[in-house]
Amino acid sequence: MSLENQAVCSAVINQVPVTNTVSSPLLIGDSMHIFNQQVHRALITLDSTTLGNLVQRQLATGVQALAVNLGPGKAMGRLTPWVVNTIREITDMQLFFSANILTQKQILQTHGQGITINAVTANRDDLDRAFDIAQEYGNSLVVLLVQAGKVTAGIEDRLQIASEVLDQAMVKNFPLSRLYLDPVLSSRPDPVAWHVSRGLPDVGSAVETIALIKQLDGRVKTIVALANGSEGMVREKRSGFHGQILALFTEAGIDAVLLNCLDSKMMRISEGIQSGMA
Repeated sequence: MSLENQAVCSAVINQVPVTNTVSSPLLIGDSMHIFNQQVHRALITLDSTTLGNLVQRQLATGVQALAVNLGPGKAMGRLTPWVVNTIREITDMQLFFSANILTQKQILQTHGQGITINAVTANRDDLDRAFDIAQEYGNSLVVLLVQAGKVTAGIEDRLQIASEVLDQAMVKNFPLSRLYLDPVLSSRPDPVAWHVSRGLPDVGSAVETIALIKQLDGRVKTIVALANGSEGMVREKRSGFHGQILALFTEAGIDAVLLNCLDSKMMRISEGIQSGMA
């Protein structure tokens, strides 16, 4: 981390987060992932009708982008061109594609700004490669504020990694307007912690990190996956929980959220938040 950014990082930690302009975040449907049995079957059988129907269902909810996660396996990775082409027959909406798409340079070149490379870790070597590829083909990039061998806990750790990522982006001349930082919301598996935190595990530090990142550099964007904070939670409680944290992240000025747009209760809550900001 440069001395300049280190000083800024230390300064913002001691400030109260201030969001001058709060706008509705980009809503990204996250139902197209390998753990969705419907998606998995469609991939195994190359069933474009089923995959297309899932795309249409998500579009009907009003989301502005779609996330696609085929997992790290090479077999599924080889289906990336088919998946992208199937989706592009239906919509030209922005696609947030899992980092395995870094090996699909022809797809990245063809679709350019229409594809965001999602969930690259902040490990220097991984990030160098991702910056180079995204720079070459005009893609946006989502970087997780985590590094191998380093336990990230609290605001200071996240901001330090964020500052290092910004340093690296500037060295690479990567446009910060095409960079998203993800503080990585995580759940607390201990039931006692759930009780003490009133169902909001690890939310406070992630929300504050979102607000403070903007003070490091106002050009960079922020993003979070709401489902990451509800692992282990009973299904009946997830809608309300996701609605709670969506309101908190929106108030902090987050730019984009991945959410289960097929959860009608969650989407009603989202609409209420957006209406209240209008």
